[in-house]
Amino acid sequence: MSAKLYAMESAVYRTVGLFEQRMGLLSDEEQKNGKQIAQSIAEYAIECSLCKVLGSETLDYVVDEGVQIHGGYGFMQEYEVERAYRDSRINRIFEGTNEINRLLVPGTFLKKAMKGELPLLQKAQTLQEELMMMMPEEPGNQPLDQEKYLLAHAKKIALMVAGMAAMKYGKALDKEQEILVNIADIVNEIFAAESAVLRTEKAIAATGAEKNAQKLVYTQIFTQEAFLKIEAHAKESLIAMEEGDSLRMSLSALRKLTRFTPINVIAKKREVAKRIFEAEKYIV
Repeated sequence: MSAKLYAMESAVYRTVGLFEQRMGLLSDEEQKNGKQIAQSIAEYAIECSLCKVLGSETLDYVVDEGVQIHGGYGFMQEYEVERAYRDSRINRIFEGTNEINRLLVPGTFLKKAMKGELPLLQKAQTLQEELMMMMPEEPGNQPLDQEKYLLAHAKKIALMVAGMAAMKYGKALDKEQEILVNIADIVNEIFAAESAVLRTEKAIAATGAEKNAQKLVYTQIFTQEAFLKIEAHAKESLIAMEEGDSLRMSLSALRKLTRFTPINVIAKKREVAKRIFEAEKYIV
């Protein structure tokens, strides 16, 4: 639960930071122009969609766990978790349902690729050639080395699946919503995990790994769990798009990208829980 919260708020902080950077490029006169501001904000529509999905679904997960912990008391109005549970559900519906926001993510990428604004197909082809020659490798042993390794491979998985979908379906891809949702979930997991990695990396650079142990463990837990979800989404998509020898080759390529030595997540979660229990609140 805490690792999800950390990744979610990291993604939101990152997106707000992008907004501030973009707005800082506008002159004083441009900042008075509503149309100019709207155009600047629209540049980060994908990040906003990702944050909306991530935020609302993290909240849903947390309040659901809260009710479970409270047991029957979780349904009584005298306890705050009852209202939190009731109020959270609407967040996945208003401001664009999460399904629509999911479809917006790959839809935007793929439209740009079809127009030649993004070299998606060329990059996907280059990746296929790279995977043919890919040899097993291991990440370093410094803090966040494993997480950066997983992120790099996750991005290649996203490129492989999105590229294959674009090549197979072309403009008809908008009819393959299950695959589009899988691509969106892959991108969402990458965005959240990368946001956590960047935040933790910045904190470690400022004050050292020892003082940021909780941030580091959150990042380790979330990134590994996100990577396993990415693998599952990718595998399901490949099975839907390919068959026979072509499928076997694609799954073989996926296995090359998903080969890693996992950390003991159960032990890490106990470590996190111990610190939170002692602090009696969510801490970073």
